[in-house]
Amino acid sequence: MKVADDQVRVAVNVMRARLTVIGFNIAIVSFQIANLYKSSGGIRVPGVDHAVHVGPSMALFMALGLSLIALVAYIISSAFDEVGYCTHWSLVAGDLLMYLGLAHTLAGFFAPLSTSIEIFAAQLPDQASSIYILHMAAMITGGVGWFLATYAGPVVSLLRSPFDRRVNMALGAAYLALLLVLSWVSAQSARVGTLGAGGEQGIIIGILGDLVQPFRW
Repeated sequence: MKVADDQVRVAVNVMRARLTVIGFNIAIVSFQIANLYKSSGGIRVPGVDHAVHVGPSMALFMALGLSLIALVAYIISSAFDEVGYCTHWSLVAGDLLMYLGLAHTLAGFFAPLSTSIEIFAAQLPDQASSIYILHMAAMITGGVGWFLATYAGPVVSLLRSPFDRRVNMALGAAYLALLLVLSWVSAQSARVGTLGAGGEQGIIIGILGDLVQPFRW
């Protein structure tokens, strides 16, 4: 297939590097899903022999789904020719989905970690100040990573995108819409996870809070 001279052509290695990141993320998510039941906290459900971590579980499964969709987006961005240049805007769409997947992976790791540290601190009150420092260090690191993956990464990808401005604006609008939908899903899972604990809140407040969710870890 001959590619027009004025058509966007991105080296296939750019896409391959991103596929490596996605593969690494999928491996991490798969490991954490299998071991999440060992984490402290969660809610007890009759008929289930371990505590259920609704919020972190949903975050990890969404991370897995988003990563797989991003993988498909990257693959279909490559032209069927002897070079395999990436010529389709789905390459940038894959970037946006990849960043969302990474952000959900961070949420699925650090939210239960925060709960575990709080339970640990309650058992060692004489070490409260030291444990607090460890807690804050972990949460700040995870929070910075979450904000970079959710906001900084997508903005940079859209600003550096070689595709038409209208395409980038449409992708940006679609990203914001998807982010709101995922925030709504996360808010719903947070409500389910706090049933009976007196922590329920309005869905609008939940969605807005989820847009800066590291602050609630």
